[in-house]
Amino acid sequence: MNNALAIVRMDDTALLEAKKHEPITNAHKLAIEAIDRIIAGAPIRVQPKSKLVFKNIAKEAGISSTVLYRDFRDVMSYVKAIKIKGNSDRINVHDISSRKRCFDAIERIMNKNPHIVSKSAKLNVTSVAKEAKVEDLYIYQSLPDVLKKITKEQVENKALGNKDTNAKLVSALQRLVESGQKITVNGVCREAKLNKSFDVVIRKSYPDVHNTILNAIREQTDMFRSNERTALLNALDRLRTGKTKNTKPVPPGGYISIRKLMLESGVHESTISRHHKDVANKCTSRKRLGSDDVWFFDDGEVQLKGGTDAIKLNFSGLPFDWLTNSAKAFTKACHATKSSATLVSNLHAIRMFGATVFDINSNCEPKDINRLFMENVLYDWSKSGLKESSILRRLASLRQYIEWCEDSAIIEFGSTRLIRDSDYPRKSKSLPKFIPEYIMSQLNTNIDGLHPHIMRLFLVLQEVGMRISECCGLAYDCIYPDSQGDYFIKYYQYKMKKEHIVPITKEIAEVIKEQQKEVVLEFFEPTEILFPTPKLQENKKPYLRAGKAWSKGTLIKNLNALAQERNIINENGSVYHFSFHMFRHTTATRMINNGVPQHIVQRYLGHESPAMTSTYAHIMDKTLKEEYAKFNGKMVDIRGSIYDIEDVTESLVEGCEFDSIDTQWLKKNIAVQALPNGLCSLPVVQGSCPHANACLTCSNFRTDHRYLLQHKEQLERTEDIIATCASKGWTRQLEMNEKIKISLVNIIEPLEVNIHVP
Repeated sequence: MNNALAIVRMDDTALLEAKKHEPITNAHKLAIEAIDRIIAGAPIRVQPKSKLVFKNIAKEAGISSTVLYRDFRDVMSYVKAIKIKGNSDRINVHDISSRKRCFDAIERIMNKNPHIVSKSAKLNVTSVAKEAKVEDLYIYQSLPDVLKKITKEQVENKALGNKDTNAKLVSALQRLVESGQKITVNGVCREAKLNKSFDVVIRKSYPDVHNTILNAIREQTDMFRSNERTALLNALDRLRTGKTKNTKPVPPGGYISIRKLMLESGVHESTISRHHKDVANKCTSRKRLGSDDVWFFDDGEVQLKGGTDAIKLNFSGLPFDWLTNSAKAFTKACHATKSSATLVSNLHAIRMFGATVFDINSNCEPKDINRLFMENVLYDWSKSGLKESSILRRLASLRQYIEWCEDSAIIEFGSTRLIRDSDYPRKSKSLPKFIPEYIMSQLNTNIDGLHPHIMRLFLVLQEVGMRISECCGLAYDCIYPDSQGDYFIKYYQYKMKKEHIVPITKEIAEVIKEQQKEVVLEFFEPTEILFPTPKLQENKKPYLRAGKAWSKGTLIKNLNALAQERNIINENGSVYHFSFHMFRHTTATRMINNGVPQHIVQRYLGHESPAMTSTYAHIMDKTLKEEYAKFNGKMVDIRGSIYDIEDVTESLVEGCEFDSIDTQWLKKNIAVQALPNGLCSLPVVQGSCPHANACLTCSNFRTDHRYLLQHKEQLERTEDIIATCASKGWTRQLEMNEKIKISLVNIIEPLEVNIHVP
């Protein structure tokens, strides 16, 4: 073999050291796992009903056919062994002497002195297993050293085949290496003037030549990847410095995409993503090109949320030097205590302020800005067409900036108190936008149309009521059971900067467990987060964000595409448009509608103050009080006593002291028990009712005129039952139904009297 295959130029040494290969370290293990998945009907890369053939096994294992044959040449024998049950006279697979038996069997077969198989038996797994009295599958699955020994002896003792053909193959390989052509097993056969299908024969009859060709292919590939890497690094450097050759320079504050790098380097983007992942990560992480007026702040939260790993602040659009310098100083001062979103919001307000000031006076200085000037600015803002909520946020940010400038004496304006409390627009009390139940019903009926990972994410999101960033950032091991077998979920609230724990149903716990299994199946080990972006899309195309958190844009795009595809429509007949925060509002709405006290909702959602939860209070007023007390504000019990609605709602929350509530309490049933013919006023703190179908004998039962007809019909049926029980002598049944009759009479009489009262 020519030395050209092994020599590396000295100036390439650094590149080769920096090169990060991902070699197949255990093709045997990957192949067995792939076979198991195909047999189970749950493959990842091939079709569910694919045949168990060599090509499909290699594809499912994610390795090339050549590598699979080189490292596990008996793979099809393993498949055959799976289909054939072992003989009953073979020893238990847990026998400690089985390994020694196998090595002894190899020696006897090689020395032509076996005890069980014939002297002419070939050295393979089947003959060794039979000679050692062990199962074939046991060798494949549990004795890799025995399998390696068999493979090694097979290769070393294999005949070289025809000497002339062997020489032709070696010469053909040498010519391809010297000419610099691409080396393949098929190409060597064609160069040697042999049959096109002779490459299959090389594997079996010319193993030494086959291994030499594979080594040459590997070395040629390594050198080719090294040259690609050099081209990529040079192109990346040109893009960063703005000295591009094939593309336009990236502007300050922009980022280098994989496609941009492809156009500049000439290396295809799929090759960059697959074979040069470290270079691809420099692009997908969106490291932006900086300048003096473009700042970036790394933010660990953002990466978990599925966004970029740096926040961009661009000061270049500010119209005055004094405004630019003070805005930068203000941002530095806020960076230690404020979130990245606040920094961005502050800069938006300062930029809007600068644009308005420039329109009023293009040569404005700080001393020119007095209270009258500020009133003109605020008047222009009121006519800008922005929503009141947007003006309110920007005015608050601008006030912080101005007061900081005054306190730090970095700028001296024309007067103090430029912005006052009376300048804030009156905040309209908008109601939370929740998803109506009929829309949720349509969604859950069609949710199987989403990617399985996305489907599970939205199932968790709609039950727990967390923010989308919190759901995307859920840890892999986010759930745990208590001593009673009930499950809790733990997640980090980025907005509140704290861990939060709430109870979940066992159904959602099973959904999360299923997702954990899928993650391990996809990535071969648990990942940091529960919902990583999978390796492949449903159309088998690779995800560039594989292993990282889902992009929020991808998630909502998939959900609204499902609404369009499955015709999820609102009352007007138009396709419903989902947004993430609606799910959180929906969870809160359901709890309030079911009579859960506000301080419990506050605890469940992780709100810091009651004011944050009070936005949902209107729902209690509208649904609970109005729907449960439409009869003149009155309800009756089984004794005929009349109750005001306030009496009912107070009993619902009786005993719920905030200080006594802990995580265990939250797992209890906190929903008001709405009954087919009334309402149960059992305090929620006491849990669910232990007596099924006993409402008409229970003091917690309440009802009103809406159910009068049902009560009358039940009274007639009860009287018939009483007559039957009396004639049959059924004493116990007669006694029970007499009590029900008394309760029904007590209920009906006051309802009939009061139904005409205005």
